[in-house]
Amino acid sequence: MQGRHTRTALVAALAGMGLIGSPLPASAILSGIPPHEAALARKVAQQAKDIAALRRRMARLEGLVDRLETPARPNSSAERTPGPMAASRPASQGAGEAAPRPARPGSPGGGPGSFSVDEAAAQRALERTLTQTGALLLAPHQIDVEPSVSFTRQEISAPTYYFLGSNLVLDSQQIRRDEIAANLAVKIGLPWESQVEFGLPYNYVHQSQVADLGAAGRFAGTAHGSGWGDFSVGLAKTFTHEAGWRPDLIGRITYTVGQGSQQDNGVVMPGGNPSAQVQLVALQRQDPLAFVGSLFYQKSFEKDQIRQGDQVGFSLGTLLAASPQTSLQFAFNQTFARDTQVNGSDVPGSEQTIGMFNVGASSILNKNVMLNVVLGIGLSSDAPKYMFQITLPIRFD
Repeated sequence: MQGRHTRTALVAALAGMGLIGSPLPASAILSGIPPHEAALARKVAQQAKDIAALRRRMARLEGLVDRLETPARPNSSAERTPGPMAASRPASQGAGEAAPRPARPGSPGGGPGSFSVDEAAAQRALERTLTQTGALLLAPHQIDVEPSVSFTRQEISAPTYYFLGSNLVLDSQQIRRDEIAANLAVKIGLPWESQVEFGLPYNYVHQSQVADLGAAGRFAGTAHGSGWGDFSVGLAKTFTHEAGWRPDLIGRITYTVGQGSQQDNGVVMPGGNPSAQVQLVALQRQDPLAFVGSLFYQKSFEKDQIRQGDQVGFSLGTLLAASPQTSLQFAFNQTFARDTQVNGSDVPGSEQTIGMFNVGASSILNKNVMLNVVLGIGLSSDAPKYMFQITLPIRFD
C-alpha cells in the first residue's frame, strides 16, 4: 500500500512540473495519499515551477544583451571588420559603419592582462606617418603644416691644387661640414585624390678645412654661412588603389625654384640649385606593416654657370604600427648623381653615389599633432656621415 502511495505522489509531482500529462489536476491525484507525502510532492512541484520561471527570465535577458552588443551591419560587404592595425584611406567613414567596441571582461581578449585597441587611433598613427613620408595623400580640404629641423654631419675628402715653387701640385683636403636646416612644409588636400605641396628651408653651415700642403706646411681654417634655401612647389596624384597584389600608386612632380643662397662668407650653401623632379611611389599594406617603394629622376638646371648633376634614385622602406599611437619606420635610400658642370664642363670626381639607411619613430601627441624622429646613417663614402631630423606635423581639418 505504501508503494502505491509513493508512486501516486511521484506522478503528482511530475504532473506539477509539467513533465507528464494528466487528465486530472495534481490536487485530485494527491487526495488519496498520506498528508506528509502530499506535502513533499507539492514542494517539489513548486520548486520546479520556480526553476522554469528563472530559466525563462535568463533567456529573455541573454537575448536583450545580444541585441545591445551586436552592431547593425548595413550590408553583407561590411561583414569583414578591418584588423586593429588596418590603415584606411583619409576618406570619411560611412554612416552605417559600426564603431569599434572594446573587449568585454571575461570574453576572449578581455581577461586579465589584456587590453582593447582603439582602431581609429591605430589607423590614424599609421596614416599620419604615411602622409608625412609622402606615401599617402590628404583628403580634400585637409591641411598639414610640417615644421622640421635637421642636423647633417659630412666629412669629405676632396682634391685640391697648390703651387710648390713653380710646380702645380695635386693633393687632398679634408672638409668637415655641420649643416642645420629648419624647414617649413605645407600640404593641402585637393579634390580628385590630389595634393599640392610647398617647402621652404633656412640653412646654417659650419665648415672646417684641413689641407696638407707638403713642404708648404699644413693649412686649416673654419668658416660659417647661413641663408634661405630653395623654395619648392609640387603636385601629387593617386593613380591606383590597393587591390590584391596591386599597390597604391602615387605620382608626384616637384619644381625647385633655385632662388636660395649658393654661398655665404666663402662657404658653399645647399641653395641656388634649380631642378625638376618626377617620382612614383608604391604602397602595399599587410597589417600591421606597410611597405613603401619609390623611384625618382631629377633634372638640374644651370644657374650662374653652375649646374648640379642630374640624379636618379630609389628607396625601399617598411612601417610598423607598433601600438595605436606609435609607428616605427625603416628605409634604405640610394641616389646616383652625375658630375657637376661649371661653364658647361664636367668637374672631374664630382660624380656621387649616396646610400643612406634611415630608422625612425612617430607618435601621436594629440588628435592633430604628431612627432616624427628619424636617424640616418651614411652607407657610402659620398653620403653624409649621419643625419638627424625632428618633424612636428600639425593637421587642420
